[in-house]
Amino acid sequence: MIITLKSLSNPKEITLDLMNEIKTDYEFYGITQDPQTKNYMMVLNDKCKKCNKVCYAIYFQRNFESWTSGNDDINKFIQDAQLSAHNDLKETLEWIPYDRIYNIKYVEKIHAYKANWIDGYINQWDNKSDNWKRKDKNMIITLISINNPNSLTILDFINEIKMDYEFYGITQNPRTKHYMMVLNDKCKKCNHACYAIHFQQNFESWTSGNDDIDKFIQNTQLSAHNSTKEVLEWIYYDKLCNIKYIEKIGVYKANWIDGYINDWDNENQNWKRYGKSAIIVLKNLSNPKNITLDVINEVSFINEI
Repeated sequence: MIITLKSLSNPKEITLDLMNEIKTDYEFYGITQDPQTKNYMMVLNDKCKKCNKVCYAIYFQRNFESWTSGNDDINKFIQDAQLSAHNDLKETLEWIPYDRIYNIKYVEKIHAYKANWIDGYINQWDNKSDNWKRKDKNMIITLISINNPNSLTILDFINEIKMDYEFYGITQNPRTKHYMMVLNDKCKKCNHACYAIHFQQNFESWTSGNDDIDKFIQNTQLSAHNSTKEVLEWIYYDKLCNIKYIEKIGVYKANWIDGYINDWDNENQNWKRYGKSAIIVLKNLSNPKNITLDVINEVSFINEI
């Protein structure tokens, strides 16, 4: 653990009154001596006056000297957020070095950048490693530029975007010198990144080649807030094997290599799957425009989708 050493100039002066005075700002663990100077020192730990203990705000405060955004307003804004995080990290922010972000791509549709954040967001303090525990490593994030980086501008931005995003911190492009907010898409219904958001973030990476089918699949995915039971996906044909036509029932049988989506894996930032190499039924879709929930419900009586 990180401690504070405070010189005890005259050991005779140490009294209960002195200890009580020190205890308003510190936790007092003991006394040590520097073997070279022979000076006695009190072994202390910073203590939050509000919480009367070492809270999250203290852990953040100890680290203030180790980072800077290069902008006083941004530094103060982040530090104020951290000093307010006594027992809850939900609203805290951090300075995020740009080299911890990769796969940065501009998305014209939303006029913002999408990227991956190597470390993921702060989740809890780890006493064993004396560092922050983090969650959702390599998570997909959104980067939005801050045109005029002062405290009031950022505050206005936050109030404006809180409906759509979770705000994790601020970074700076070292080439353009532009400051950017590091955000995560948030579901308006769930008020967090639910299954629907994870699906939505992946819309650009696949297409069936048919707008009606794409829209139908995407609509089922956008409805999958807390359950993947009714969700559909675009399945690549090369993920199917042992395809055989069954004359008797007029359909194909095959094995699906990946299996179906079961849950989101925060650690690997991908879907967990179940039923790998499961036997499936393939039924021709003669007219993609006819695919509706009624058709799905009709098929569901015969085969699980």
